[in-house]
Amino acid sequence: MTTKNNIICLGVNELYQDKQVQYPPTTLPTLCFFEFTQTLQDTIDNAIRLLFEQSLHEVTIQASNVNWYFNLTDRYHHNIRSLMHVDAMNISFSGSLRPYKQSHFSTAKISINQLKFNQIPINSINLHQLTSPLAKGLINKIKHLSRQYSEQEDLYYAIEPIVSHLRELDETTAFVIHLDSDLQLGLLNKKGNELYAKMETIETEMNYLSEQLLYQIFGLTKGDWLSYIPANSETSTQLQFEQCRVYGTTLNIIGPCITKAGLLGKKEQYIYIEFGEEK
Repeated sequence: MTTKNNIICLGVNELYQDKQVQYPPTTLPTLCFFEFTQTLQDTIDNAIRLLFEQSLHEVTIQASNVNWYFNLTDRYHHNIRSLMHVDAMNISFSGSLRPYKQSHFSTAKISINQLKFNQIPINSINLHQLTSPLAKGLINKIKHLSRQYSEQEDLYYAIEPIVSHLRELDETTAFVIHLDSDLQLGLLNKKGNELYAKMETIETEMNYLSEQLLYQIFGLTKGDWLSYIPANSETSTQLQFEQCRVYGTTLNIIGPCITKAGLLGKKEQYIYIEFGEEK
């Protein structure tokens, strides 16, 4: 059986370089060709797994399966150090010619799903998997953080009416009281900033645990195509997983919809997973 691979061509752009460092002029490649093989797909999958498990923004891998060309001719560049850059949704390639020590040209990013030419499996979400001990442990941590977030949020918004009242009082009182109100306003603003920073920290941790839940229980990572049929419904919701957010006891999976033609649409779609109240 013969395996058919996809040959991909990407345009190349020069990267910013420190002009204080003088290098001899070089003719840069204008095109990058690579073959999307099963081996490359496995490498990308492993990079995404590492990226997700270690909470990385990008994984960079030395690449040997790319060719850099000058226009559409037989002339191609030798001795280029090539790197592949993988993030949650895309890959790109960069390269460097001697005497450059760092990459000084790069391709545009290309969607990992686009590489597969829409032959993308759509993953089903089975909520029964949330009954496992691992899932319950992650859910309880997310719920605990969600309660903490709500408490901090209530305190944060409770400060605003007090600040407004003090400002009104400041405009109608004598100079001595004015000094005291300035002090109180400063203290309230400081407290508000502290509460807001804590809310951001809690939200970041909630989102991280939510992504871990989707990955460890359902095997989902950003860029995956999902299908979900809510209880008491015969209509499935299909989307590409781009982000997730927790609101109260609900996990929202967010991303562009998948059309009937099997393409990504412009409309943003949501999948809601209820954790339920603590018993």
